Amino acid sequence: MYKELLNILVDPTSKAALRLEVHQVESEEILAGGLHDASGHPYPIVRGIPRFVLTHDQGQLQTSYSFGFKWQQIWKHDSPESNDLVRDWLVQRYGFKDPQEMSDYFNRHQFILDAGCGNGLSSSQWLTPENKATWVGADISVAVDVAQERLSRIPSTHFVQADLLQLPFRDQTFDTIFSEGVLHHTPSTEQALKALVPLLKPGGEFLFYVYRQKGPIREFTDDYIRQIVSPLPPEKALELLRPLTLLGQALAELKVEVEVPEDIPYLSIKAGRYDVQRLIYWHFAKMYWNDKLSFEKNEFVNFDWYHPRYAHRQTEAEVKRWCAEAGLSITHFDTQESGFTVRATRS
Repeated sequence: MYKELLNILVDPTSKAALRLEVHQVESEEILAGGLHDASGHPYPIVRGIPRFVLTHDQGQLQTSYSFGFKWQQIWKHDSPESNDLVRDWLVQRYGFKDPQEMSDYFNRHQFILDAGCGNGLSSSQWLTPENKATWVGADISVAVDVAQERLSRIPSTHFVQADLLQLPFRDQTFDTIFSEGVLHHTPSTEQALKALVPLLKPGGEFLFYVYRQKGPIREFTDDYIRQIVSPLPPEKALELLRPLTLLGQALAELKVEVEVPEDIPYLSIKAGRYDVQRLIYWHFAKMYWNDKLSFEKNEFVNFDWYHPRYAHRQTEAEVKRWCAEAGLSITHFDTQESGFTVRATRS
């Protein structure tokens, strides 16, 4: 089971081959020991997962800690309703006609990297026991352990804890790279995107989603609240965000619409009819609420936005320029208020 993964692993900085030292095999499924570079530098294997996190960037470490907490907690609140929302959201944005077409698409490929897999939620929407592709989930946080618990029973799934800017894989290993809402949670969205492209085979496809830059008031509010919330321990952050979630709920329950008579370009508000909660949500402050989800799930959506230190927002022009500079040809570009979903092939 591990040979397939070990064949593609290299030192994340030098890209040199690694040597495996097995100290203990606890079972056929759990490998313990370590990987070493030519100088003897160790990369431990803990609970069957090789660990390669090298960054000392404090913002990245905080963001990693935040998502590790979130994904460990939020799995407790999984529900059929929340999984349906995630599946429909993925199918719509990535241009598939239905969940089966999405599952068939990934199943046709040989080597898939989920770059920033979190707890495996997104990939779980299309990975099945009949999966024929080799799937590798990489995440900087301990959420990768939750992903292992969720997905390891599916054949040919492997897990690595590593930084997207320093991934331990050979160049041109993967024919598909999937990165759902992760690139913007690194020190640089652009650098993260360009660091992943060399891992893609020529003709391979890169599927990713990144946040979109909002209007000036929403951008100010996002940064202002993040400055207050991100330094806090996760439990304190959730407590502080509770009133925001409650206000989102109260606004949604009004079920009142308002007409914006004319475009207000300097606030990035277009003329039209809006639900009051959505008008405030998109243009003034993120206070998420969805009646189909529990209060805890709604609160974690707001936590996901405000607690991580890194949560960059991009313009359409930036994303397209980065793809061109990285040698990616865009085949699908979906624009929504929240962000940009891209499918692009490597030249």
